[in-house]
Amino acid sequence: MSKNYKIKQVIVLRKDLQMTKGKLVAMGAHASMKVLLDTRQKSGGDECILELTPDMREWVAGSFAKVCVYVNTEQELLDAYKRALHVGIPCALITDSGKTMFHGHPTNTCIAIGPAKSEDIDKITGEFKLL
Repeated sequence: MSKNYKIKQVIVLRKDLQMTKGKLVAMGAHASMKVLLDTRQKSGGDECILELTPDMREWVAGSFAKVCVYVNTEQELLDAYKRALHVGIPCALITDSGKTMFHGHPTNTCIAIGPAKSEDIDKITGEFKLL
């Protein structure tokens, strides 16, 4: 990225699955939104309230910086996900149902890490190459 963002989100996609461009975009969008939607709290009726972290609030109010990177294996994806969980960075794992690709088998396709401080996310994803 040309700018150095204080808060960002990194979307990590599996390159080994050879997903179509449309599938890559859809999976990344799912992951990006899921991080935020996982903060929802039921408040009664049809309402829900998002309980955003301070970093999430700053990200939503600012640039919405996102970086897309890739890994070559499911294990690399799951390792990054576990590291983010371990240090307490909000993250989401997307498992595709397999209805349009993957021969009907649920498949872990991507994760989103953050929004959180760039330096914290970089400790997990800094070695990954840009998609």
